[in-house]
Parts: sequence; C-alpha cells; structure tokens
Amino acid sequence: MEMIATKLVSYLDTDKTMWNDIERLQMILGMQVLLHNIIMMGTLLIIARLTGMFQEAVILLAAYGVLKIAAGGIHFKRSFACLLATETFVTSGILISRHLHMRLAHIILIYIVCLAILAVIGPQGTENNPISEENFGKLKRMAIWIISVYLILTIVMAIYMKHIPYLLFIAVVFETLSLLPSYLKNRRH
Repeated sequence: MEMIATKLVSYLDTDKTMWNDIERLQMILGMQVLLHNIIMMGTLLIIARLTGMFQEAVILLAAYGVLKIAAGGIHFKRSFACLLATETFVTSGILISRHLHMRLAHIILIYIVCLAILAVIGPQGTENNPISEENFGKLKRMAIWIISVYLILTIVMAIYMKHIPYLLFIAVVFETLSLLPSYLKNRRH
C-alpha cells in the first residue's frame, strides 16, 4: 500500500512544489490510511452482502467505529491481521446479536460496567497512535458520551419499539474488551 500511496501523492504533486518533505510524508501516510480503510471496509461490506448481513454489518461497523475513534484500544500492525480480526468481530457480532435474548435490566447493568471500565482505563492509545495529554480527557468524555447515547437508544427502543438494538450493545462490549490488551501493555511500561 505504501507504494500505491507514494505514487498517488507523486501524481498529485508531479513538480514537487505543492508540499515540503514533511508534508509529503504526511500525505503519503494519510493516503495509506485512506487506502487501508477503503479496501478494508469494501472487503468487509462485500463479504457481508454475500452472506446476507449487509445492513447489520453497516450498523455494527458504524457503532463500533465511532466508539473506537474516541476510546482507542487494540490495533494490528498488519492490514491483513486487521481485516481478519474485524471480519471475525463483525460476523461473530452479528451472529451473536441474532441469537441474543437478554433482559433489559441485564443489558443496562453490562452497559454500566463497560462505562465504569472505560472511565477507569480508557481511552487507550497504541505505540503508533499514542494519545496526547491534551486529548486524553476530551476523548474519555467523548467515549463516555457515546456509550451513554447507545445506552439511552437501547432503553428507548426496548421500551417504545419493543426491540433491543443488540448491535449497539455488542459494539460497546467488544470495544471495552479491546481496551484491555492495550491497557495491560501500557501499564507494564
């Protein structure tokens, strides 16, 4: 992907006057991230479409992605490992949501436990994407707010629509679990 990103950036600035060397490297990195996300999301959604899980995959990926931006957590160094782990998460999350039948009180309790865990150990940066001191508090508040919104949506939908949005619940539980490896690794250092 690095080679494709480098070629795209070179194509955008053929005479090398648009960016200095540092800006060019930032553009290449940004292009790599963009390409990775397009390829990964495209692959995940094609697989979801082929397996009859498209709508659920979109909801789960969106709910999880929004929370992951704020809370951080585990990241893989290789694109293929990331793709495989995310596909496993999406597929298993959807299958679990289709067969999950829990009382609303238990779901609320688990949401509260996840909020407490996040309040204590979140957010978690990684080696390649550390969280700065000035962003830490903001990201923590944002993650707590997102989980609270998911909890309120779950309660409202359960009471008024007689439907529990298990995909939101699964996104919160999986994201909370994804914080633990980073927390343990960061704690040792």
